[in-house]
Amino acid sequence: MKKEEPIPRVREDLEVIPTSYQGQKALLVRDFLGLIRDPVILQGDALQIIGLIDGKRTVRDIQLELVRLKDGVLVDAEAIGRLILELDSACLLQSSRYQSEKGRTLTDYLKLEVRPSSHAGVSYPARPEELRAFLDSILTSAGQEGPGEAWDGLCGLVVPHIDLETGKKVYASAYRSIRSARPRRILLLGTGHSLDDAYFGLTEKNYETPLGLVKTDRKAVRTLKKAGGEAVSPYDISHRREHSLEFQLIFLQHLFGSSFTAVPILCGSFGRDLARVSRPSDIPDVARFLAALRALWEEDPAHTLFIAAVDFSHIGHKFGDRERASSVLLEAKKHDQALIAALAAADGRAFWAESRKTRDRYNVCGFSTLASLLDAVPGLKGRLLDYEFWKEEATQSAVSYAAIVLLAER
Repeated sequence: MKKEEPIPRVREDLEVIPTSYQGQKALLVRDFLGLIRDPVILQGDALQIIGLIDGKRTVRDIQLELVRLKDGVLVDAEAIGRLILELDSACLLQSSRYQSEKGRTLTDYLKLEVRPSSHAGVSYPARPEELRAFLDSILTSAGQEGPGEAWDGLCGLVVPHIDLETGKKVYASAYRSIRSARPRRILLLGTGHSLDDAYFGLTEKNYETPLGLVKTDRKAVRTLKKAGGEAVSPYDISHRREHSLEFQLIFLQHLFGSSFTAVPILCGSFGRDLARVSRPSDIPDVARFLAALRALWEEDPAHTLFIAAVDFSHIGHKFGDRERASSVLLEAKKHDQALIAALAAADGRAFWAESRKTRDRYNVCGFSTLASLLDAVPGLKGRLLDYEFWKEEATQSAVSYAAIVLLAER
């Protein structure tokens, strides 16, 4: 990479987590797309350099800026260039190397008919018998046993996608509440952490877990894809390593076996639309997608479930906040409560207005998913079962999550 050429900007689809390594500040970089196989740790001068890569600066520009930041101490341009080459080799920059690797990965993944489990053996046991015992231990956690309540007008469930062990009490509250259900089709919506600019990500692939194969309702997926037009990503690579749906499927298989088909839907961000519209259906392609989603539910509401795999507020250093999570915890809880109250009242506009008011200050990753559901099924009401905040002292960060039963008139 020549000194006079602008350096390609850092990829925007990476997960960057502030942390510490060997007693020093560091950034942990993970790639949902999977081009980076193992997490990358950046620290020292790399932290300053990567912060200066904006797609406009050259190596020389960065050298001059570092000299200024270091009060006149000279920084070797060759060393900067070597580090940038290392970042490029690791596919951290939006360069021709990254575009080539991304294209190859998209093509290879497109050929697969089955989406293999990506978190078995990492987030949960890979052996079927061990996984069933693990899920049973969650469902009976805190002394909770029995078949769960039978709900009149059961439409679905809001459930976390946080680490299974961390959120086990809330997972138990959620999945125990639908044990009496007999779904034939599950409309499975979750946060798409790597969807780029698309509103929705679909796949026709069947999902594989240690408990077997979950068949995807390909006809339903094609219906949604056609209705959504440009609101739907042309690729399904966003499903490749996404955990939000995978975590739910192992519970659903454990409860219902192979008696259902799934419609896997990942939801992108509505953040850019908060100020200009008052609900998702104000966006034309999104409106058509949600109308088609409602039609799928209306085909057989008694045997169709919505599962919304979401978490709520993400606060603290790990999520880009300058403040510690503890300093905004009460505010974040109030925000969550306002969202849950809007969901309980089936008030999609109030749900949207609350996030607009805060400008998504608390990084509610489930906002788009829940806003979509409220718009797709008018009259959909949520009843809160459980709510918790997980706190990570090492990064002074926290995440909230909830179990909510969704009820609707049929």
